[in-house]
Amino acid sequence: MYPSMSTRVDLVALHAREYGAGRTPRVVATAPARYLSLDGAGDVAGGEFLEQALALQRILRDLRSRVRRDAGKDFALPPLEALVGPPRGAGNGAAELAAGGPWKLLLRVPAFVRASDLAGLVDETEGEGETSRPARIEELQEGRCIQALHVGPFETVPATVARLRRSAAAADLEVRGRLHEVWLSSPGRTPAARRRTVVRLPVKVR
Repeated sequence: MYPSMSTRVDLVALHAREYGAGRTPRVVATAPARYLSLDGAGDVAGGEFLEQALALQRILRDLRSRVRRDAGKDFALPPLEALVGPPRGAGNGAAELAAGGPWKLLLRVPAFVRASDLAGLVDETEGEGETSRPARIEELQEGRCIQALHVGPFETVPATVARLRRSAAAADLEVRGRLHEVWLSSPGRTPAARRRTVVRLPVKVR
């Protein structure tokens, strides 16, 4: 018999300020967040990127089913996110975006989703070939960030990154860390001209 199902946790609603953005750059304070993650490299929204994104989303759906079954807890499926560029750079993600550098796919998960849940799922599905790379659960702490909404294809994201950098400099803030993108619309289903992406850069006081 399954445990009684609790109220569904919606992380986007709980952290609405972090996911809200307009065309004008603004500074937001982000909370530490836990993610189901997957590392890779290549063109963002290229064939392998989209394939791995779909695989990670399937893993999260299976993980949610397992948590529902074993713990009686539920959560809303989050939008796809990614860190773009070298892990230890100065936040210059625009160049890596164009050059097909490293990226980390992210799907936000609540605190009650544990690494042991993922390990148990991997044991259950071993040999099914969901993804060629191992997924894991990790925490991201970005703190203070500057972000804006980008509408349009991925190829024009560097222009939005440049606007964020200019706004950060005008506010006497220094960009740090990796370029962070949040796809409010599905990259594989939404026409390029209508894609809505939150573009974020971690910052600190100079």
